[in-house]
Amino acid sequence: MNASLASIKDLYVKAFTGLPRKVWLLSFIMLINRSGAMVVAFLSVYLINSRGFSPIDAGYVMATFGAGGVVGNYIGGILNDRYGSWHIMVASLFLSGVLHIVLAYVTDFWGLCGLVFLISIVADAFRPANRAAIAIYAPPERLTQSYGLQRMAVNLGFSIGPALGGFLIYEFGYSLMFWGDGITYLLAGILFLVLLPKDETAVPLVSEEDRAADRAAYARGEAGGSKPAFREPWLVMYVVANAFIMLCFFNLFSTFSPYLASAGYDERLIGLLFTISGVVIVAVEMPALYVIESRYRLIKVMLIGAGIIILSFALLPLAVGLGFLALSLCVILLSLGEITYMPLTNAYLSKYAPPARRGEYLGVLSASYSAAFILAQLVGFGVAELYGYGAAILVSCAVAGAGVWILSRVDGVRTGGGL
Repeated sequence: MNASLASIKDLYVKAFTGLPRKVWLLSFIMLINRSGAMVVAFLSVYLINSRGFSPIDAGYVMATFGAGGVVGNYIGGILNDRYGSWHIMVASLFLSGVLHIVLAYVTDFWGLCGLVFLISIVADAFRPANRAAIAIYAPPERLTQSYGLQRMAVNLGFSIGPALGGFLIYEFGYSLMFWGDGITYLLAGILFLVLLPKDETAVPLVSEEDRAADRAAYARGEAGGSKPAFREPWLVMYVVANAFIMLCFFNLFSTFSPYLASAGYDERLIGLLFTISGVVIVAVEMPALYVIESRYRLIKVMLIGAGIIILSFALLPLAVGLGFLALSLCVILLSLGEITYMPLTNAYLSKYAPPARRGEYLGVLSASYSAAFILAQLVGFGVAELYGYGAAILVSCAVAGAGVWILSRVDGVRTGGGL
């Protein structure tokens, strides 16, 4: 027994050893930021229960969130390559904080669509810049763990935010969740300026002259030139597969909460399920990634993780009827799928993206997450309005299954082996 405990302790120590100080600081900033994450978890419930929107209208508003994310991620990736990660991250945090507070005072459909779209552009521009900064801070052999630490911080914060949001909504109404989210964005921005003043991420990874030479080499058909994102076949397959798989996962931020609310679960219990997910990820992800990075091919583990995500949602309609314990087990299973899929998507792409276009490639990957978010709202709420939430969940599982098939072919195309 003591030997087993010692080996577990040793695994945790190894999982966190050797990570750069700046990766820790950036992760701490994200912990503070995500501790106020309430709007994304409860916006659809707010629109339906507080504003009287139909599920399909709520889906349209949520879809604008995803549409803004597509734009923000792509623009953020391009701006990152031109100006450096630091400037993009600072601007995103401060502007997002102000816009979240303003959102509390907008009530009409078109106003909400426009502001949610703008918020998502600004907030999601942070993502490719953040991922590119991690790739600069972390040595190659610690890249997957560094992304894992970042996700652990985000999920630890997210285990606090929705639970706090659910309590505030239940006791005081919805307006406080917008203020809570906005204030934590602003606090994260201040901490960023204090803890991470301008450094190597404040300038482009590749100079403008070298970027121009890279583009010219590609235009001449020379081997040294890197392809634009949408002209690289394996990358296109990769991001399409990711979008299909994440369409299923993003039920968590679309139909999941209204589905449970329609079945009689209140906001406190829904928030607690998000907390359970965050706790599992915080407890398991880092040691799991340490083992994965040293022993297994990333793409194979990603395929397993995607399969677990699909299975957890396929079981959700059954779990809703069985009660809170069954739902908790379903969420734990989903968290294990998330651990073995999502952090590896960044590590895989950072490993194989050309340096001159790393921000662009990561931006396209991030945009695929946002595209999946759009589809999750439109498909989820559209099918739910016609056939019910259970049917919507199962349709998304089928789409994700197609994504797994595409993902299984990516390595072959990337290495020249074909489909």
